[in-house]
Amino acid sequence: MASFESLYSANAQNMKKSVIRELLKLTQKPDIISFAGGLPAPETFPVEDLRAAADVVFVKHATKALQYGTTEGDPDLKEELIKFEARQGVKIGQDHLLVVSASQQALDIVAKVFIDPGDYIIGGHPTYLGTIQAIQSYRGRVLGIPFSKADDGFDMEELEKRYAAAVREGKRIKFIYVIPDFQNPTGICWSVEKRKALLEFSYRTGLPLVEDSPYREIRFLGKTLPSIFQLDQEGENRGNVLNFKTFSKILAPGTRMGWVMANPDIISKFVVAKQAMDLCTNVFAQKWIAEYLKTGKIYSVIERTCGIYRDKRNYMTELLEKHMPKRPDITWTKPEGGLFLWIRMPAGIDTDKMLLKAVERKVAYVGGSSFYFDEPEHNTMRINFSYSSLEQIEEGVRRLAQVVAEELGAN
Repeated sequence: MASFESLYSANAQNMKKSVIRELLKLTQKPDIISFAGGLPAPETFPVEDLRAAADVVFVKHATKALQYGTTEGDPDLKEELIKFEARQGVKIGQDHLLVVSASQQALDIVAKVFIDPGDYIIGGHPTYLGTIQAIQSYRGRVLGIPFSKADDGFDMEELEKRYAAAVREGKRIKFIYVIPDFQNPTGICWSVEKRKALLEFSYRTGLPLVEDSPYREIRFLGKTLPSIFQLDQEGENRGNVLNFKTFSKILAPGTRMGWVMANPDIISKFVVAKQAMDLCTNVFAQKWIAEYLKTGKIYSVIERTCGIYRDKRNYMTELLEKHMPKRPDITWTKPEGGLFLWIRMPAGIDTDKMLLKAVERKVAYVGGSSFYFDEPEHNTMRINFSYSSLEQIEEGVRRLAQVVAEELGAN
């Protein structure tokens, strides 16, 4: 077979496989209980209502839906997105919106637009693996900032310290990236004070602030907090913040539909970058989602989804309390929304190596080291509570706790 390894671009050679996507292949066996993926619960998908919306598209919009569309996005869908955001207090016009093929494409576009080889972004330590992949694809790097002990956002002193050191060393920093609502992988939610502090840091440094919000609507405990995009609008309104949203977690990931909110200048640059990728987002899917949104049923779907995930999260944390070895150095986050828990093990435990033993016991998770650009912690893991049934959660946590207990005994 021919090999073109020597002909691949430097960018292509720098691309890394997603550890999670590869792990999902391993865990597709029906007897493995997988807490590894970030999959929404299939029982939340409004199948019949989506089918009805698709029928409307064929009846009313077939010729337009089956044709090329504009790169910016379908005007009907954008109008529905404007209404959707207005319910949360966000005021935008069509020129502030770009429809994308889910928020993962937005991450690739922002890296493509801003990153030159050797450039840095500021991000969490840990942070979303898909963002690390996007940055690495353009030969960028991540300046990792640890979270505070209160789990309410960045340690702002460390941010100031590490940023100042990077500037002294001549590092080119292009933007800040955060997931303030139920961060992937940790599940933590930023406080209003930390959101405001980071916005002020963005103003002071002149750095764009990318706010990734795939889980924002999936809040099942506590009070909804203003997004950083909203805080900018209500404050100085400098347009520093780019907000990425998706239907993957609030409707269905198979829609592959998301949107970017930003100032019109940034949207224009993103449009040019997207044109070279795919010309436009799936036109039929845009019409389909627009017709579904017109029914107003998405709000009851979100409410029901939050209720299901609340029950699953509560059950998983109860079972962890019951089955995990009782040690002060075994802890986990207790998120008020989203899809994930973050478990920290004693310093001597390597969760990457332990995963092999877990899979032998027919349970899977993601080792925490996957979520660090550099200097990874090997004693952490991410587990998902949204996808598995309550029965699977019960048995999976029991199996995982047994593996942990045996690993502690071996150490």
